[in-house]
Amino acid sequence: MQIEKLAIMIQKSKHLVVFTGAGISTSCGIPDFRGPKGIWTLQREGKALPEASLPFHRAMPSRTHVALVELEKAGILKFVISQVTMTSLD
Repeated sequence: MQIEKLAIMIQKSKHLVVFTGAGISTSCGIPDFRGPKGIWTLQREGKALPEASLPFHRAMPSRTHVALVELEKAGILKFVISQVTMTSLD
């Protein structure tokens, strides 16, 4: 299975680096900010903002968040890189 291959690769890695973006948080009810329908994008375009599905203080970590924390605690995960989309200020 593919998941078993991934697990072996992670176990054997010396420097696991995770590259992620808003997707791991949107499943928790935290809205996207930079995407095509993100909060900042809609604001910049003068469009109405969507209703939040829940207040930020009530958002709970996803399984992905928990897994990343466990990998870091185990000394396997060395770095997390969060994707940033650059936009023009013009």
